[in-house]
Amino acid sequence: MAIKSGNGKEDLAVRNPGSLSHSRWLTTANRTLRLYLSEESPTPELQEIVVFILKSYAPMWFSIKASKYFTEGPKLVYQSIQSSRYLPDDLRNIVYPVIERNGFFAHPEHLMLAMIQDNPTIGTFMPPKLNFKATRK
Repeated sequence: MAIKSGNGKEDLAVRNPGSLSHSRWLTTANRTLRLYLSEESPTPELQEIVVFILKSYAPMWFSIKASKYFTEGPKLVYQSIQSSRYLPDDLRNIVYPVIERNGFFAHPEHLMLAMIQDNPTIGTFMPPKLNFKATRK
């Protein structure tokens, strides 16, 4: 409730989460939510990331952790695509072509990392030209 309303306890906002660990999924999400709680007036970009965490990232995390079988992968990719439909048009126009090329990138961790990256330009993937006449020595 504190995250939805933007009002949280002071001790939660100033708490030190420790060093970043790549083995724990929720570290980046936790830090982002704590930053959001500590801000007096969060930026629209931060609000957009928080909405993504609450509507897509966290529910997908629990779905993936709850799934027992590898065969549930397609269902999880579909759920990830469904949960990303709320994204603004500019982000959806970036995310959907990438997912079409490789469903692995539908993983919410990849989407969140792309959202928090500070890169002003986004490159378009160009497949390399193949030389079919090349010989192997």
